[in-house]
Amino acid sequence: MRTINISARGRVVSPQQPLAMLRYLLLLACLLLLRMVAIAQPVNRAVDDDADKVYRVKPLRELGAAAIGLGVTIYSFQKINGKDDFDALALDRDDVPGYDRWIFPENTNRVSRASGASDIGFYTGIGLPFALFLDPDIRQDWFDITTMYFNAQAANGVLYAATPLGPSVVDRARPSAYYPEAFEDGTAPGKDLNAFFSGHVSTTATGTFFAAKVLSDYHPDWSGGQRALLYGAASIPPLYVAVQRVRALRHFPTDTVVGFGLGAAVGILTPHIHKRWQEKHRSSLGLSASFSGEAGGVGLGLVF
Repeated sequence: MRTINISARGRVVSPQQPLAMLRYLLLLACLLLLRMVAIAQPVNRAVDDDADKVYRVKPLRELGAAAIGLGVTIYSFQKINGKDDFDALALDRDDVPGYDRWIFPENTNRVSRASGASDIGFYTGIGLPFALFLDPDIRQDWFDITTMYFNAQAANGVLYAATPLGPSVVDRARPSAYYPEAFEDGTAPGKDLNAFFSGHVSTTATGTFFAAKVLSDYHPDWSGGQRALLYGAASIPPLYVAVQRVRALRHFPTDTVVGFGLGAAVGILTPHIHKRWQEKHRSSLGLSASFSGEAGGVGLGLVF
């Protein structure tokens, strides 16, 4: 039987209404990000002038680093998914901290649907940065932006699968493992020890916050309110994924909070570091030009 809640004013509130609102906000956030890309005004800078670029990128080196990161992630995934099976009957919900324990439902009918819903937000977050190329200024730097994004997702993958922050070191049972009746003889697969932290959420946040940061960097004239709206919209897809991953019994709330924070940090810091490199490069170009002028030289020394 589906339960309903009665508000203080006697209005019937279905439990599905907050989720429907969250799905609406996910769609609204994506449309808002696309809209901000579409209305962005071109800056009219020279495409081949390296000093005028927003980011300093070394594509060959960085794509190589991203490929190595991908290889490390794939190898590490084999390790974390190959953990030994464990006895789910030995798990006790009372051992789960109170701020995470509340998420256990009385029945698990919603699990499959929530898992599918989380994938929708997940793939949306991954693909959103490619919508940046609707902006003509960003589109002319598409190779640099794509290189940075591959690096960001490679870094996120390594953080999750191959560092002490993730399940390669931390063994935390997923909430689904606390339902031993779902497993034959109460034995849960070893991959159900990979609850901390949420890779779905961190990957989604990496994508959406990367897109927000790049769009913001290409339009420094935007107001604080516009930037707040932009980053607010970027937070909705990973938040949606976080809620659905908890409902799917794949993660506890704290797993998704950490995933959100790490993914957002990677998504923002990757373009920010490249922007700082470009600012230093631009300053070096100016300094070199100054010395060349004083010496009567005609060349412009490039300082790396």
